[in-house]
Amino acid sequence: MTVRLALLGVAHVHALGYAALLRDRDDVHLLGFSETDPELARIFAAHSGLKALPLEELLKARPDGVIVCSETAHHLPLVEAAAAAGAHVLCEKPIAVTDEQAQAMNQVCRAAGVQFVTAFPARFSPDVQRLRQQLQGGGLGSVLTYSGVNHSVAPDHEHPWFGDLLLAGGGAGMDHIVHLADLLRHFGEQPAEVYARFLPVPAWVHADHADIDAAGLVLLRLTSGATASIDCSWSRPRGYPRWGHLQLNVVAAFAMLSLDVFAQTLNVSGAAYRWAGYGPDLNALMLADFIRVCGDARPGRADWQDGYEALKIVHAAYDSAAADQPVRLNAPPHSPA
Repeated sequence: MTVRLALLGVAHVHALGYAALLRDRDDVHLLGFSETDPELARIFAAHSGLKALPLEELLKARPDGVIVCSETAHHLPLVEAAAAAGAHVLCEKPIAVTDEQAQAMNQVCRAAGVQFVTAFPARFSPDVQRLRQQLQGGGLGSVLTYSGVNHSVAPDHEHPWFGDLLLAGGGAGMDHIVHLADLLRHFGEQPAEVYARFLPVPAWVHADHADIDAAGLVLLRLTSGATASIDCSWSRPRGYPRWGHLQLNVVAAFAMLSLDVFAQTLNVSGAAYRWAGYGPDLNALMLADFIRVCGDARPGRADWQDGYEALKIVHAAYDSAAADQPVRLNAPPHSPA
């Protein structure tokens, strides 16, 4: 069976990588992509070999599924259009800027009978799955604390919209809290209270975006009695040997474990020093799961609820930082400033 797919928006850093992975699959027919920015469309077409088409024309071709890779603020209209066309949706994270946008996505997809999948590739890491089995197997004893780190190079150098509050909804916090928040959920944890502090982008890093947070520390009290921290930042300098980190340390009653999702690297010296990664491509595994969703219409490994729960933690973190006090997760929904 050949699955027909399309990219809706290509502003996200992962769009080109997704296109390359999908073009290599014999079971996928890529119909093309839509993009409202003419210059971005021209560049993406040149690099991907895909054809840029108006959104209506692309959806008239009846894709089985679409991958939404636009700026975060533009996710909702693309999800609405895809659902109206009967296409399953894989949506980049965070799924929305506001709670209202996220809820509307769920409503339109449920009404249309299509699956909504959140792009959380870390769930497909074999190491993540092994840790999940250990945690849920009970052999480690009660978890006392989780300590997570998600650092990267600032993406707004090549993709300026990441530093635009209206388009992205926030900076490093919006970009990086969600992955670790989702892993906690994937391991069966539920946050009850959030406290966070953020620091702005230093002028020497990106003078034009000094109003955007570049680093943050999020502390969570979990309903299980454990605590967790999420250290999120765009702190890696340009030229860093790898794009970033996703690490999680776990202290339990009978063991201490450390997870480093992208640790499989080789040191390569040459014209430029770099780390060459090996092991499974988590984006490829995530896309394979979405192709399966498009074929059998069963839920993906990370659905709308997973994306929404992670977004709630992001919103609570920003609300906490603004008020300089903890925020309970049963508080009223977040509203845009």
